[in-house]
Amino acid sequence: MSTPKVVIILVAYEPDRAMLRNWSEAVSQGVPLRIWDNTPHAFDGWKAFPNLNVDSTGHNMGLGPAIKCLLTKLHAEKHWDTALYFDQDADWSADTYQWVMAKNQVSLWNQEADTHRLVGLRGGKQPGNLIRVRTMFTNGMMLPVGPTLELMNRYDPYFLECVDYQLCYKAKASGWHLFRLDGCPHLFHDAVNPFMEIKIGAKFYRKRIYPRSRNHRFLLNLLALSLETILRFDFVYLWVFLRNVLTHVTYRTWFNAIWHLRPSVRQI
Repeated sequence: MSTPKVVIILVAYEPDRAMLRNWSEAVSQGVPLRIWDNTPHAFDGWKAFPNLNVDSTGHNMGLGPAIKCLLTKLHAEKHWDTALYFDQDADWSADTYQWVMAKNQVSLWNQEADTHRLVGLRGGKQPGNLIRVRTMFTNGMMLPVGPTLELMNRYDPYFLECVDYQLCYKAKASGWHLFRLDGCPHLFHDAVNPFMEIKIGAKFYRKRIYPRSRNHRFLLNLLALSLETILRFDFVYLWVFLRNVLTHVTYRTWFNAIWHLRPSVRQI
C-alpha cells in the first residue's frame, strides 16, 4: 500500500501575526498547507509571508463552503488524496504533520478497501487506537478529498455553524465509518480561543466567548439537523443532537449564573 498524499487545509479569518508566523514556519519545514481566507474585506497580512498559499473570494462564505472550495481545488490538481483540516484556533507544528505521515499511523486510516471514512485526530501524550464515534470536531478531521467533495456536493449547502455535526451525520447516513484517534503530538485544539473560567473547589470550568448571534445559529442548526433525523426516522442521531442542545443551554445557563452570583470564583 502506497503512502497517501496528505495536505493540511485551514480556513482563516483575520489571523494575527503570530498565527501567520507559525503557519509560515511549518511550510518552511516542508508542510504542504493550503489556506482559505474568509475575511470579508481586504486582508494584507499575507504579504509578509509569501510562502503561504492563500485563496479567497473576499467575503465570509462560512466554514462548510470554504472547505468545499479548498477540496475542489485539491481535487482538480489530482495530486492529493487526503486533506487534514485544522481550525484557525488550533496549535500544531511540522511534527504534527510528520506524525500523520508516519507509515504506522497512516495505515490505520488509509485502507484501500475503505476510503469512505472520516478520522478525527486529538492531541494527547498517549497514542490510542481507532475508536468508532458518531460525531467529532471538524478541527483535526482527515478528509478523503474526492469522496468528501462528492458528499458535500450531494448535500449542499452546509451550515455556517455545526459543520462538524452536519458533515458527520451526512457521512454516516451515506454509509461512511467515523473514527477518532488520540495521541497526535503538538496538537492543541482551541489553543487561542478566548474563554471565561471559574474555579469551584479543585475543578476549573470554562465557557468559550463568542457572539450571541453565533450561539443562536448553533442551536438553530442543531434543531434543523434534529428535524432531518425525524424525517429519516433516525432516532439515534435525534438523541445525539437534542442532547447537545440540552447540555449546551444547561451548561451556559449554569455557568452564567455562577459567574454573576459568585464573582469570587472568576479566574483571570
